[in-house]
Amino acid sequence: MLGASGGVGSLAVQIARSRGARVIGTVSPRDHDYLRTLGAEPVTYGHGAAGHVRELAPDGVDAVLDTVGGGVLAAAVHAAAPGARVASIADIGAPGVAPVFCRMDRADLTALVELAEAGELHVRIGATYPLERAADAQRALAAGGTPGKIVITG
Repeated sequence: MLGASGGVGSLAVQIARSRGARVIGTVSPRDHDYLRTLGAEPVTYGHGAAGHVRELAPDGVDAVLDTVGGGVLAAAVHAAAPGARVASIADIGAPGVAPVFCRMDRADLTALVELAEAGELHVRIGATYPLERAADAQRALAAGGTPGKIVITG
């Protein structure tokens, strides 16, 4: 999984793990421990990541999910086994890649609620701001680098 510690990626990791999947995810070095808490195996993103994934899964991975975009998927497919499913929420239209779209499905939403109620689905909160500091929250979001979601409390 590409971008395994981001908002969508971390939820995808947790959902996959809840279904018994082994998850190997690319993240920055600072997020290795966080990814391990989610039950996934971290690999530092960037040059050589596909090779490091192959070290963990010599026969290749069965699926690749890209939540990052920006062309990282082209290198990541080298970590995929023949016939692997390759999907992206960020590089729609890349050759051989299945786009991922959200659809309203009662069964899927119910399963997510059940995971959350069981305490098995978490959203990482990086910073919390009171409403009167919403401008500061917006500046922090624009600056980037906050691991987790920025929350404004009312």
